[in-house]
Amino acid sequence: MKKIIKIFSILFIAFSFHQVDALSAAEVKNRGSICPIIELANANEDGSLQVMACHNSYEEAKQAMNQATDMDNLVIVQNGMIIDAKYALVDYDQNTKAGYTNVYSDVYLSGNLTYIRGGSTDDAVFLGMDPGTGRIKIKVSGVVGYIARYENEASRENQLYDIVPLSWVKSPSYYQITSSDIIHVLPINVYGNRGTSSTVIGKKPEMVAPGNYYSYDGQYFYTDLKVMIRDYQMGVTSNAVNANNPYYNYYQYLGFRTKTNYNAANLNQFIISRGYGSAKMANTGNAFITAQEKYGINAALMFAIGIHESAYGTSNISKNKNNLFGLNAIDASPGESASAFPSVEDCIYDYSYRWLDYGYVQPGDYRFKGALLGNKQVGLNVKYASDPYWGEKAASHYYALDKAYGFQDYNAYTIAVLNNDYQNTVYPMKSPNGFRVSTAYYQYRIKNSAVVVLGEVDGPAVNGNTKWYQIMSDPTLDNDLEYIGNSKSNPRVEYLWNQMKVYVPAAYFTKVNDGTSSVIKPVEPTPTPSPTPTPEPTNAPTVPTPTATPLPTPVPTPIPAKEISQIIGESGYRIENGNLLGVKPGTGFQDMKTKLEANGGVVNISSETIGTGTTITITSGTLQETFSIVIYGDVDGDGTISAVDYVLVKNHIMGKTNLTGASAKAADANRDGTISAVDYVNIKNYIMGVNNVIQN
Repeated sequence: MKKIIKIFSILFIAFSFHQVDALSAAEVKNRGSICPIIELANANEDGSLQVMACHNSYEEAKQAMNQATDMDNLVIVQNGMIIDAKYALVDYDQNTKAGYTNVYSDVYLSGNLTYIRGGSTDDAVFLGMDPGTGRIKIKVSGVVGYIARYENEASRENQLYDIVPLSWVKSPSYYQITSSDIIHVLPINVYGNRGTSSTVIGKKPEMVAPGNYYSYDGQYFYTDLKVMIRDYQMGVTSNAVNANNPYYNYYQYLGFRTKTNYNAANLNQFIISRGYGSAKMANTGNAFITAQEKYGINAALMFAIGIHESAYGTSNISKNKNNLFGLNAIDASPGESASAFPSVEDCIYDYSYRWLDYGYVQPGDYRFKGALLGNKQVGLNVKYASDPYWGEKAASHYYALDKAYGFQDYNAYTIAVLNNDYQNTVYPMKSPNGFRVSTAYYQYRIKNSAVVVLGEVDGPAVNGNTKWYQIMSDPTLDNDLEYIGNSKSNPRVEYLWNQMKVYVPAAYFTKVNDGTSSVIKPVEPTPTPSPTPTPEPTNAPTVPTPTATPLPTPVPTPIPAKEISQIIGESGYRIENGNLLGVKPGTGFQDMKTKLEANGGVVNISSETIGTGTTITITSGTLQETFSIVIYGDVDGDGTISAVDYVLVKNHIMGKTNLTGASAKAADANRDGTISAVDYVNIKNYIMGVNNVIQN
């Protein structure tokens, strides 16, 4: 090790004149090649690169980087581009004609796992580079795979990503866990110059204490990015704070073959309470519940997807095409390509039957990756949407609905997840001692695929375990529990809730929660099927099977409209003479909107810059109030406290200008009712880092 350090120090002296100050990752491409072949450099925290050595090959540089155990910010540069790094994130999907970046199972790009798109976020974990192909391995939203450097590798057009060493990362994504919620905070880019967005995705994980954590699967949480990356590189999670107890967000892993406890009136009232009583999703509750009963798809899950995809029915696609779910709205041309429907109700019925029941939730469909919202590893999110966190965002609306009614759906079902990846192994059976459903399609293969456990019975031992789970069937089966297959034409085949029950060996699954109750009760005993297998049908029955009588749904207490002052108080702000106070300098638009709406309000903010003078309108039921934001010390209204502000205060004191309204209130930094030299000094000291300007 001493020899390596000595070599580094000599080479640093030899190349020190090439150091470039304040070099951003985007500028590396314009920096040119310092070394003839391969450069090993140190990425300084100020954004500069220091050349450590020139090497004759990538392998030589990689070995030197790995041996320098006391230098964590080393990167390898070739042709003016960072191609490898010791610890780094990836800023992906920068310039694509397709509008997304494909993620593949191997370096040869032979198996397409999923696709991802930047926008509301664009960071992934860098896990390494394959020198033979130049393609990199990443982890994002649970999926681990490879992406190409360019959208067109032959012409080297449309670079897909930058490798950003951790020393240059200013804004990684993270999970904020409070005493009641888990919030995913996402950077618009990792350089920290475009702000963040945040989504309240579910209830607080019981196994993790409140705080901020890093995770790129939403299951295992870390307090240190380098520790997390080291684990990811080795394919383990042993150093996570919850290494032995991963988190599964109930709303994200709940199977679609479940029923909500809420009825049509509850869904309609929720839309009204959010201030969208005249939008396209208004009065759609009956269609969602009817679709649930007929086609076997949880109404609240569909409802949540509709809210997310159509912005409560206010999107242009929903307004112009009655399309609540973004159906056929491809990334390159969403408005033009989206499907149109005669009515919103037609869209809901078509979505539940053709797109889910005989689509994403049908094991024979190429898009089936598990009957749950999921993430980019498992569930609808794999093939439904390019947003890596679409599953979390849809789940957040289910969480908001359930929270508004006192959590009558939370933990209603017991969920178990597949404990590993399997091939041709986990086939559901008609009974533990009987025949399996006769198809090669219906099996569970992808780790974390979720099933709804209705009960436990004894059966033949599998891997030494005689326990079997009775589960809801993902595909619609016929009366003999045989696989129906593709049946998208009329007459539509209905999902028989009271008989769609099959069995899987518990040895392959891990329970992630114990449901407190179940809307669908197991039917026992289950009849043993005939010993002669029935041939697998290829067409839908010509006569629709009768619909099972739906179980009565409890009617929750209506959502009371909160007082707006209560919403503001619970969000950590306060009201004074029409002004909204308590806002910190640098508060993000989405952060403030999310915080207020999580406590029951519908929020409209006049500007994406949260500063003094920005107006904010909060609606709760029939109540509505508008306030002017005041940030003490932010006199010019740009959301920060700077030299411009104390100059404005100084000029006011000297009589050169006259501050009025919100600006005058913000100038009273010590809040004594007057604008004086004390306020000027307070603001100046804040800028110098001597003290703070108190907002609360």
